[in-house]
Amino acid sequence: MPVFDYSPAVAADPEVYRIHAREESYPNSAAEKAEIKRVDDAIFDRVRIYENSLVDTSQALIERGVVLTKDATNIERAVREEIKYELDSSRVDLKSAAERYTALRSRAEEQIDALERVAREAEWWAEKANDPYAAYRALVVRYPALSKKY
Repeated sequence: MPVFDYSPAVAADPEVYRIHAREESYPNSAAEKAEIKRVDDAIFDRVRIYENSLVDTSQALIERGVVLTKDATNIERAVREEIKYELDSSRVDLKSAAERYTALRSRAEEQIDALERVAREAEWWAEKANDPYAAYRALVVRYPALSKKY
């Protein structure tokens, strides 16, 4: 049982709770240490959950990037084999080669866009992963409903 209860008016920022726990007066040092540990453990349990979600999201991004990279490699190979090598021969239907090239180019542009999106998303998540505590703080300050009493 905590020595004191937190007011609902206290901001959702977990740092506020940590500071409050340290500034509160206690009947003895054992109670103080126990309450500070309880608050810190509760907060960092949530930070660990958030950090695990960052890891899971990062792994999913890597997997998506691998699939997109393989698809891009296949498109590049198709351009080389179905267009470039075909144009090297004297018996080629230029109209069908042009249509195939247009289709492959369109797919290549889609893959480039998808890879750029994954790269931007990875950069955004990497910023969060650099300091999970600060990222968690920013998240619960922005969306207080995600936070509850610690």
